[in-house]
Amino acid sequence: MRLYKGFLSILLLFLFSIPLGMNAVIVNKKTSIIENSMEDFPVPESILESTKTKLQASLDKFRYNGTVLISYKNRVIFEEARGYANFKTKAPITLESQFQLASASKPFTALSIMILKERNLLEYDDKVKKYIPNFPYPEISIRNLLNHTAGLQNYMYLVDNYWAADKTISNQNMLNLLIDHKLPLNNPPGSRFEYSNTGYAVLALVVEQITNQYFGDFLQIEIFDKIGMTNSFVYNRRILEQNPNQVIGYVPTRRGYRPYEHEPNNDILGDKSVYSTVFDLYRFEKALNNYELVKEETLREAYTKAILLNNRSVNYGFGWRMIDEEDRSYIFHNGLWHGFTSTITREPKEDISVIMLNNTHASINTIKHELLDILHTQFASCQK
Repeated sequence: MRLYKGFLSILLLFLFSIPLGMNAVIVNKKTSIIENSMEDFPVPESILESTKTKLQASLDKFRYNGTVLISYKNRVIFEEARGYANFKTKAPITLESQFQLASASKPFTALSIMILKERNLLEYDDKVKKYIPNFPYPEISIRNLLNHTAGLQNYMYLVDNYWAADKTISNQNMLNLLIDHKLPLNNPPGSRFEYSNTGYAVLALVVEQITNQYFGDFLQIEIFDKIGMTNSFVYNRRILEQNPNQVIGYVPTRRGYRPYEHEPNNDILGDKSVYSTVFDLYRFEKALNNYELVKEETLREAYTKAILLNNRSVNYGFGWRMIDEEDRSYIFHNGLWHGFTSTITREPKEDISVIMLNNTHASINTIKHELLDILHTQFASCQK
């Protein structure tokens, strides 16, 4: 991290940190990044305040450790940071804390492919082998990778068993393991939905092959810099270890929280490994859905459920899940990796966005749905 960012983070900690308890620490309050007038806003201030109280009570109940940002009708209505980034030093989490997004990084990987598609540098139905000549599965297409229908086995099995634990690994090294060990496909491409980290790691390699850029640099230039995601970056162990405000991932145990240690799988990009803040992710969500990064028709396809060879649909498009629950519909992606849990969730019909970043292996989906239930209950009387 740059020195001035480190200094700014430390200054903010001193100015805004208010530790209140081990798992219910509200450590930073900050003015919303979007300040909309209350004029024409459909929710009275009194209901907004009672909603915030109920949301905080829910987070207290779950002993939530992390950050939350909720927006409604294009206005940030709730933002909070609580708990510790480092339980040993008691360094508090702030709204500027950068969390590993885990699988909530996949929308960025899919978006990279969509950007290249708009530039006529690839087609979704191209075979991966066109861009990675030694890719050992000639029948797999880019579309198969995007919507998890390729049938690839999990690369982490190979890394865990055939790669030295103290040795850095790249996506190219990961591909070489796939080639060397000739793992069979779990099913014919396009025949079945099977969530695959391997597929998204291969997509990152496709981006590198086409652009001749490191995948992290592509994200930085084409996404982060373009929309002002100034606190986002791709995993780099050296940079993280030099960051005094690093958020550490923990697993809960009977004796407290145990930190996860580094392992080579951390080095693989595309399936995880974007670090960001709730504010940066809100910028991303707004820019994406305002068509600042790709065209409307391109994004529409990303939000379209994939179709299998048997004509059945699956609840996944390009880097996003789509779920219909009674009278609610969500576009979202959750993440879970080494203590970090995350969600970027949007309910388009109601114009609600919920962004949550946690570092203590929280049941993010359960907490998210309780927060959404609170919002719907509170705002029901305000619907026009």
